[in-house]
Amino acid sequence: MTALGATPLSAVVCPAWCSVSQSTHLRELRWEGRALHWSDARTGEGWEIRHTSATDAEGQTVDVEPQVYVTTSGGLTLAGAEALALTLLATYEEASD
Repeated sequence: MTALGATPLSAVVCPAWCSVSQSTHLRELRWEGRALHWSDARTGEGWEIRHTSATDAEGQTVDVEPQVYVTTSGGLTLAGAEALALTLLATYEEASD
């Protein structure tokens, strides 16, 4: 994103857990005015968890609250539900740092 006479951005400050490429972030800034940071997926038997946060180019939080996404492919065994619950807590803690 540039203004008249401004130097074009070449990088976005990301949280340590962000798995999004710099080129994708730069496109997001140009079109949406913010960078959306996605974590790697954490998976188990029949489920997946990821989280996101949005920032400006300097890594400052913008008006979008962090989100946690949980996807399941159906019912879970008790062991699978326990693993999901523990991973969900770990994901929450990482997203709130």
